[in-house]
Amino acid sequence: MRWEQASLDALLYRIFDFEIRLPPPARPTYRGAMFILGMALGLRGKLLILAMLTALIVILGPWHGPLLLVMMTLIAMAAGALAGTVYGLLYPLAKAGDFGVWFRWALSIYVYLVILTASFRQGPFSTGDPVFHLIAWVFSALAALGLVLTDDRGASRLSARQFKLLQNRVLLRAAPRRMWAVMRRKQSRFEARRKALEAEAVRRPEAMAALQTMLLDLQADLMQIRRGLTRLPRPLGVHPADLADLDAWIERVERRLEAGRPPE
Repeated sequence: MRWEQASLDALLYRIFDFEIRLPPPARPTYRGAMFILGMALGLRGKLLILAMLTALIVILGPWHGPLLLVMMTLIAMAAGALAGTVYGLLYPLAKAGDFGVWFRWALSIYVYLVILTASFRQGPFSTGDPVFHLIAWVFSALAALGLVLTDDRGASRLSARQFKLLQNRVLLRAAPRRMWAVMRRKQSRFEARRKALEAEAVRRPEAMAALQTMLLDLQADLMQIRRGLTRLPRPLGVHPADLADLDAWIERVERRLEAGRPPE
């Protein structure tokens, strides 16, 4: 069960990460379409979806219940794509200060709610009801305010390096064996980057700080992989030679960090 959950989470993260391969104008649309899939992340998300599916099966039957859940998901993805497109088109508002950021979020959320309501004509609300628009605007305004307060304050915003580390750790917890295979394929690139920074440090001392940062990031990833691999069920474990190779790599990085010079 734990392995299946980790595999599904790893698949979802790969879907989310596909965004960086798209041209910048298409990214808000893709992000808006995919964000609903974040409900399936983690054990709590899967339990929530299971509870929804069970309730729909009890109410509608074993065929119509799952079908309705799939249809609701597709509609939510389509609504998210359109709201994401609006969010992307309103990019100039992000330069207008906190009010611009708030209005951009509020309008995007409002568009999302309107599309959802228009898609479910048998729901409790109707887009022709002025009360619905009042409720939607109030909800959108409050939700956007919450996003501005929690995301735009400097104290709560992660740096690019912190975000990368956090993202890597989530991925490593989800699929340590797959991430170890990826790290091994990239090992030569890490080594080439290390040698380049070492050579550059001769004429540019600040390159040594970049080397230290790279090794710290690498050490965090390798240690997370090591802990993840040791927690895998025995039938899904890795070959002892792989663990020995990983341990040797960790040791070389640690020696470099302790001695202050590149590993041999």
